[in-house]
Amino acid sequence: MTRLLLLALLASACTAAGPGAKVEAGAGALPPDVRAFITRRDGCDHFRGEEGYDAARRKQIEAQLKRLCTGTDAELARLKRAHAANRLVQAALADYDDNIE
Repeated sequence: MTRLLLLALLASACTAAGPGAKVEAGAGALPPDVRAFITRRDGCDHFRGEEGYDAARRKQIEAQLKRLCTGTDAELARLKRAHAANRLVQAALADYDDNIE
C-alpha cells in the first residue's frame, strides 16, 4: 500500500482540508514522532522539487532545504527501527527515500 493511499484512507474520516490534514486525520493511528516526521519530510520533499528561478528564490529554497531536510535520513531510519512492529507506521514511511541528504 502506498503512503498516499494509506494516508487517504486515514483522511476519509476527517473533514479537514487544510495543510497537514492528512497527518491530523491519522492523529489517533500514527505516533506523534511519526506524524511530526511526515509533516517535516513532506515539506522537505516539496522544496526538493522547487525551481530556483532567481537568486532570491534559490536562497529561500536552500534555507528551507537545510531547515526541513537536515537529519531526516537518520530520523527515518530511527523511526523504522523504533516502530518495526507497527505495520501502519511501516506503511506510512515506506515510500520515503532513505538517502536524500
